[in-house]
Amino acid sequence: MKNMKSKLSALAIAVFSTLFLSTAAQASHHFESRLAKEHPQFDLTDLYVFDSERKGFTTFVMDINPQTKKDGQAQFGENGVYSLHIAEDRASSEKGMTITVHLKGEKLFFGLSKEGANQPVGVKGVEFGQASVGATQTFSNGVRVWTGPALDPFVGNGEGLDKFLDGIGTGKLEMAAFSKGGDLFENLYSSVIVIEVPNAMLPKEIFVYASSAFYNVDKWEQVNRIANPLMTHLFLANNQMEVAEHVGHRPDIDHKQKYAVAGLVLRAITLDRDSTVRDKVAYADKLAAELLPDVIPYKPGTPASFNFNGINGRKPTDDAMDVQLSRFLGRPVTDNANSFTRQRAAFPYVVPIKKGAN
Repeated sequence: MKNMKSKLSALAIAVFSTLFLSTAAQASHHFESRLAKEHPQFDLTDLYVFDSERKGFTTFVMDINPQTKKDGQAQFGENGVYSLHIAEDRASSEKGMTITVHLKGEKLFFGLSKEGANQPVGVKGVEFGQASVGATQTFSNGVRVWTGPALDPFVGNGEGLDKFLDGIGTGKLEMAAFSKGGDLFENLYSSVIVIEVPNAMLPKEIFVYASSAFYNVDKWEQVNRIANPLMTHLFLANNQMEVAEHVGHRPDIDHKQKYAVAGLVLRAITLDRDSTVRDKVAYADKLAAELLPDVIPYKPGTPASFNFNGINGRKPTDDAMDVQLSRFLGRPVTDNANSFTRQRAAFPYVVPIKKGAN
């Protein structure tokens, strides 16, 4: 068995060496599909799920459009829909619900589909409220929302991640790639949708992901979807084929990509001279199974915690890049970008940008 595992490790190194060499340099790039590049207003960049400051509520935050500017103008898109998929089981079956948001003029319209978490692309559900961009609004069902431009709350050493993946592609794993500790996102902005939901509306345990769709000529097309941070940039290493497949479908068929995730993780921990992982094949398979289907698990009413030892939601103040790098290597590591100043403890939990900020 030991010899077999050694052969598997060697095979993984050979296969992934050429596969990821040409893609690692794009690691800090947000745009993950052709449609996301053509329609950045539907490019999802981050998702948070956590316990609200108000007892009895859960907050969901979607970050959108990395081309949002400092001028205080949110850049959402018309002719499309942003969807928050809340499943009752990890497989994201028909059990659950979907909260949708779409823009018409200066207002965002909020809808709800109770038919399941994996509704067809373009479904908007039954409208339960509308709100002006930039305003806080509480609806009759208890849902509170805020939308608008804000400082990007994500903290991460994007340049270091590029170099780190370059090294893995060439057969050398060096944590020194993160020695500078620069935060790529400190001067970036997002168009943000914050949705606070009464726990009474939610199942006891939820599995969450977000998607965006655009009505393209004569049909609905999914532009992007997101759940686990750095899923495409790290665990799929920006491989264009795998990324396009991932963002173009839903979590119910994510199992088809476990081989890609497990293979890259196996390569990394095999190259890691400081690895503490004993059974590398088993660890790689286990992590792939935790990451796919690509959803964020959370138990409403409990403190959210996104860390190396377990995932239960994700707060804006959780150091996601440190956590994902640590899971990737199977040991605690840091990207040395650990300054969290673009998050707030109170609703809407982000730092809004006022009009005329330029």
